[in-house]
Amino acid sequence: MIRFKIMRLSSLIYFLVVLALLAAVVFLSWRLLSGNPVKFSRSSDKEIQLRDEVQAAEQVHDINPAYRSMLAGGFPAVAAVDGSPGSIFTSLWNMITRRDLRDPRDLLNYPMPYLEYSPQLPDNDVEAVEAASNLPGRGGVDRSLVPADISHADADEDSTHELSDEIRIQINQIKVDDKPIEMTGDGPKILIYHSHSRESYRQDPRNPYKEAYAEAYRSNDMDYTVVKVGSVLAQYLTDRGLAVLHDKTNHEKGNYNASYTRSLETLKKRMADYESLQMFIDIHRNAYGKNSRKTPDEDVVVINGERVARLMLVVGTGEGVVGGFNEKPNWKENAKLAIKLTNKLNELYPGLAKDVYYKNGRYNQHVSTNAILVEVGSNLTTLAEAERAAEYLAEAISQIID
Repeated sequence: MIRFKIMRLSSLIYFLVVLALLAAVVFLSWRLLSGNPVKFSRSSDKEIQLRDEVQAAEQVHDINPAYRSMLAGGFPAVAAVDGSPGSIFTSLWNMITRRDLRDPRDLLNYPMPYLEYSPQLPDNDVEAVEAASNLPGRGGVDRSLVPADISHADADEDSTHELSDEIRIQINQIKVDDKPIEMTGDGPKILIYHSHSRESYRQDPRNPYKEAYAEAYRSNDMDYTVVKVGSVLAQYLTDRGLAVLHDKTNHEKGNYNASYTRSLETLKKRMADYESLQMFIDIHRNAYGKNSRKTPDEDVVVINGERVARLMLVVGTGEGVVGGFNEKPNWKENAKLAIKLTNKLNELYPGLAKDVYYKNGRYNQHVSTNAILVEVGSNLTTLAEAERAAEYLAEAISQIID
């Protein structure tokens, strides 16, 4: 006789619960080992689009070199990833985990796969926020650019130390005359260049651009950065009869922190090639951090019915922070040029130029007594607004040169 064992309902429920828990443990353990986080919310269309863009950027290995350097120091395994498509280690790792060791977000997600790191990226049309770090700006505000590598920093160019009382007193004693600047001889007289070549502007819906991976308001497309503004300025100066040389070298390529060192090499080379050069203009754009209360309207003026980005000239005193610079600029003479140009800008177009800003960096202004740094707009302004400013800047420069 065959006997059937009758299982109680409570025992059946207990068995199913245990089975479900075991399945959950196995599933979550696999996700833990694979570094693939569990999502508990439905992705929006915007998030899906953003994820696709990030994955596309990862495919071309557009990883910030500063991130790579820091990660390689803290995680030796990163150094083993050569970043080439044919790397066996890279292929094996991606096949198993579907993650990229070089991406800092993946390293954060890996030990905590149940909590996916999903940063809220800024809306470029609402608030200007620079990504990645908290480096101080030349304008004295939170300038977020890329992580600083102290061992390779360009000697205090982005320091936040206050100017000494002695320098402040000397600034107030500077007197500027109305005499035009004389430039004689043949060949190009003005060199336009860009220490931070990848600085770009607030997104313009009418002319959007692709931002560099993990870096807001920076682009690898020089047609959308300060280099384009430099091209516009060079053209307007040429139209006014001034001989101009525009150097478009990308001094940030591969190592942002060496940008001023590289631009100095460019300056020396150009000066050796063209002895006629007598004025040096480093074109940048200013930046405001996420805690800034500045609005786009505060960084523009309206001229002839159009929005024009405001300008600010920066002079480095060369004081430095730790030990200072071996070769310091004749900053008072550079300041006279900056003040003269600022006064002329506001005489022609009231409110276009902010007050000259002094910093204890050097900004390669030791190469000449006619070396200045010009902030054309900021990450609150658009490229179009910056290009308009370049025209008025050209007019003011032409009027202070004989």
